Amino acid sequence: MSAFEYAMVLISIIVGLGITHVLSSLGSAVHRLRGHGKPLRLELNYLVWIAFIFGWLVQFWWWEFKWTTLGTEVDFRLYSFLVLYAVSLFLVAVILVPHRLEAVDDSWEYFLSIRPWFFGGLLVLNVIDLADTFMKGWEWGVRESYLWYWLGLVTCGVTGLLSTRRRLHLAMGLLLVTWSNALTFWEQFVLGRW
Repeated sequence: MSAFEYAMVLISIIVGLGITHVLSSLGSAVHRLRGHGKPLRLELNYLVWIAFIFGWLVQFWWWEFKWTTLGTEVDFRLYSFLVLYAVSLFLVAVILVPHRLEAVDDSWEYFLSIRPWFFGGLLVLNVIDLADTFMKGWEWGVRESYLWYWLGLVTCGVTGLLSTRRRLHLAMGLLLVTWSNALTFWEQFVLGRW
């Protein structure tokens, strides 16, 4: 086992806990929607932002394997940075999706109540992601597709902090879910070059 693979064990556990948290909370929501427990009002708006964070958790884990192609020595500084990134991503997921959705009766009202924390967390994650990307190399960091995505995420984060308009939040969430997945598919040649 290489040093990077060894370091990724803890990071994989943190990411796995985030994914488990989101999925188990959504499972609880399904039970509540079926009439087991107190009523729950779920909106597409909230579900789209959950999908975005879920996608970021999955894609973060995949993108970190870029380190194996760089020949970079994994030292404690890099390990600590990657753990910080994973923990920050986990915390944003927990802010968005409380344990078993117990605190949520109306998803829009809940989303508005955590909006400053969630979008503030997204902006912090965006800075961490930018550092991670440039640590992988200048050429990797200045890819036009990534820079536009980064700028779009900053714009949506700031707009999300300032606005309470329901349709705007839905549009931003849909844009980012689509854009992040398209960027990953493009960079990974999932569908070939379009």
